[in-house]
Parts: sequence; C-alpha cells; structure tokens
Amino acid sequence: MEISETLRKAWTAVEDAGLPEKIQEVAFREAVRLLAPTQVVATAPTNAPRTSGQTGKPGATGGSPGSSANGGDSNGAGSKITEAESTILDKVEQHTGVSREKLEELVHLDNGVLKVSLPGIKLGKNNADKTRAIAQILTIVRGFGLDENETSLEVVRAEAQRLKCYDSANFSSQIKALNGYLITGSGTSRHIRAKSGAINGFPAFVDSLLDES
Repeated sequence: MEISETLRKAWTAVEDAGLPEKIQEVAFREAVRLLAPTQVVATAPTNAPRTSGQTGKPGATGGSPGSSANGGDSNGAGSKITEAESTILDKVEQHTGVSREKLEELVHLDNGVLKVSLPGIKLGKNNADKTRAIAQILTIVRGFGLDENETSLEVVRAEAQRLKCYDSANFSSQIKALNGYLITGSGTSRHIRAKSGAINGFPAFVDSLLDES
C-alpha cells in the first residue's frame, strides 16, 4: 500500500469515527500503525491532518504527541503528561474506577502510541502471564481511552515483543486462555474485546500489578 494512500485511509477512519478533537492525533497514528505497521509508522506526520475550520493541533497546545507543552517527553512514568494522554487517562478512570495516579504508572504515550509502562518483571512470573497482562491492559485502556470497540491482537503482539516476553509458538493459546475476554477474527485480523466481568475486575488486576491491596 502506498504511503499516501495509507495516510488518506487512516485520516478517513478518524473522521468517520467522530472522535473528540483532543485524541484525533493519537487515533490517526494508531490507524496508520494498524494499516501498515511495518511501512509508514516511522514516516507518519507528527500532526494529523486538520479538518475544515480546525485551527490548532489535535490533542495538544504547542507540542507534539510525544512531548508536553513545556518540552518534556511523554515516554513513561515520571514524564510530563500531554493533553491527549490526560484525556485518555481521564476516560479510563471514569469507566473503570482506576485512579489517574495508578493509570499513570500503568501506561504512557510514546510518540502517539499507547505503551505499557511497567517492566516485564512486574507483569507476571512467566511469558504467558506477562503476555496476558499486556493484553488486558491494552484492551481496557484502549477500549475506553481511545473508544475502540475491540483491539487488534497485532497491537498486543508488538507490545509483547517490545517487552521481550513474546512467545511466537504459544502466543495465540496464551491469549485464548484469558477469562472475561472475547477473541474474534483470524490470522492477523484477530481482535480482542473485554466483557463486563473483565472490566469490573480491572481495578483489582491493576492493584495486583502495582502490589497494592
């Protein structure tokens, strides 16, 4: 797929979704990532295209998606929070009851891409546990924070690879063993969605990762 065509399709998807302006830039980057994860994510523009009448950058006031208005990077715990990231965390807190403070320890935006902040050792005792933890975190946070009806398993796979817990031979079976989640599709078009039980249990799950009771 040509880069220009990918970018057009990504922006069309963002417009069709009717997302709030504050998270359009994040959504645009995610759409590009999903449409062509190995081709254009590095060449995607820093700012999403502007809609008619839009005067500012989506999701920020004077900063790129990976930096705050004061120039700080948003690459993990302790970094300044961008407006787009703050919006995402607020929505997740509202729907799950997990506090902003805990969510800031759990996830962060890195150049517009939502990533897990916790080190692998905090996610589980083995690769299977760590992979399932990543799937739960991304599915819930992206579901509410980015208004996703379901999350691509390719996103989960990429994060498991980044955190060095990816087991290619057992990835599918590890995810299928999750309780409270529904897997749909096939091949690279598989998606995961949280059921009500998993959503209700998310606060306790987060506490277990953060060693809180």
